[in-house]
Amino acid sequence: MPKNIVFFVHGVGQHKTGWSTAPDGPVNALNQAMQLYPKCFPAGKKLEDYLKVVEIRYDDIFDTVFDRWKQLADTLPQNSGFEWVNAVKELMSATGGKKELFLRYGGDVLLYCGFELVARTVRLRVNSIIATKIYQTHLTAKAHNEIVPKFGVIAHSLGTTVIQDALYQLATGDWLSDVEQNAAKPSRIQPAPYLTEADHNTYQDVIRGAKVHQDRPLPANIYALFLVSNTAPLLKRSGDYITLRTSGIYDCDSVYNINHELDPVSRICGGFTMRNPRGAHTSWINIATRQIHEKNIHGFGHYLSHPHVHSSIFSELLEPVFTDDFFNDARVLSNVPEWNGFGGSLAQLEQTAQKVLVDQLGSIASTQGKPEALLRNAIEALATQFGGK
Repeated sequence: MPKNIVFFVHGVGQHKTGWSTAPDGPVNALNQAMQLYPKCFPAGKKLEDYLKVVEIRYDDIFDTVFDRWKQLADTLPQNSGFEWVNAVKELMSATGGKKELFLRYGGDVLLYCGFELVARTVRLRVNSIIATKIYQTHLTAKAHNEIVPKFGVIAHSLGTTVIQDALYQLATGDWLSDVEQNAAKPSRIQPAPYLTEADHNTYQDVIRGAKVHQDRPLPANIYALFLVSNTAPLLKRSGDYITLRTSGIYDCDSVYNINHELDPVSRICGGFTMRNPRGAHTSWINIATRQIHEKNIHGFGHYLSHPHVHSSIFSELLEPVFTDDFFNDARVLSNVPEWNGFGGSLAQLEQTAQKVLVDQLGSIASTQGKPEALLRNAIEALATQFGGK
């Protein structure tokens, strides 16, 4: 039986090739979490023994924009919404033109929200990977007379916005407009190269097929979507993928809205306070974490370490290995003090220092003021005060 497939989508900051499997990446965080369930996962087993991991990386597009800013600044089509463009110029000046600082302090958010050309290129990158993998997987399953495996997506921070924009366009067929616009007005900012030559050829087959059957766009059919520190309520640029129906059913079976009660990013962007947009439908699950095991509570790995979070991933994508009994064990573990306050590397932090840290996090989670300024300042504060991204 083929392995289920999980796509990892990163958030703000710089992410090199291999970011998802790096020591501080999400795959390693889930590997560590697996060790909490020795009766389920034998010693030495890793996530990739059970799932096929597909890494999605798009931050090199922001690198290109930054490196060519002087040539591109006057020609990039602007967004008519918040004052993202002015914020780009201000941050560029404040960081002295240093790319690492610009991106670490949320410059990629400003570029994605401020310029449609940048957002379109990012969406095309993401959709080229997802569409190619889905198409290849369906072809392989058909050739071997196998059941098509499940597709899951785990996205973090800015990535929660990027993935929802991309999936909406993929499922509705709007991505073909992105393809055509990109071809009609070639830019120095391109979604490729990223795919291998063989994958690129497959992607062209997908495009040709979608153009022929525009009445039946390629549905994403994601089995489970995990939005970790959800930024989409504020930043999304497309329709709502999470409520999108194709053929009368949701294109995505289950959506997990995962936020930390002290995370300034999801509080400012509205992810933390987001209610169930599917009404009484139980396929929308809100998870609010409150553990403080690292100063950077916004970190991707910090979120995934929580039993309620990783057990939801395991139960959706590692069925039948991670049974209901193990899921129930994780829910019990979620309720112990360690996962509802200070623990991990901060377990011994004295009480006064704990209060200072909580107050610091609370002070940068304000929702009073211009959203673009609040968010950008919150990202910088997290990076400078807590070393996070």
